[in-house]
Amino acid sequence: MTNLDNHLVTAKQALSAGDYTKTIEEATASIKDNPNSSEAYSVRGFATALHGDTAKGLIDTKKAYDLDPNNVANYYNMAMVYKLQGQLNDSKQWFEKVLEKDPSNTWSVYGIATIYADQGDDTKALEWLEKAIKIDPSVKAVAAEQDHFARFHHNARFKTIVGR
Repeated sequence: MTNLDNHLVTAKQALSAGDYTKTIEEATASIKDNPNSSEAYSVRGFATALHGDTAKGLIDTKKAYDLDPNNVANYYNMAMVYKLQGQLNDSKQWFEKVLEKDPSNTWSVYGIATIYADQGDDTKALEWLEKAIKIDPSVKAVAAEQDHFARFHHNARFKTIVGR
């Protein structure tokens, strides 16, 4: 395994663990070794946005997309960074691009559901949430706990969909 692989593997592990500082450090080391690594830019961009600097995170995710415009993971990270910035329409467009390539991508379907919920479109939010749950029933537990759907907890349809 090369240093580049080690840095990227470590960056992904740190991202999964929620250690955004280490993710950024390791992804930066990976980029230093290979300035054309779209995956490293994508991981660093997502971690940077989660760490609070969405503008800088967006720069990296756009760079990742420019380096590899066919990588669906780059689309997803772009959607998430736009969502973190509060640019919900842009986020939704990127989630839709993921779904063009991977129609059963649970978390993109769920992402669209959360956008509709945040925008106050209850009908579409519940429609998309139901689609996500049909793909992966574990989404029920996530939806029941996240703030996006907090105001739905007394909604009969929501209760039916999430089984509560």
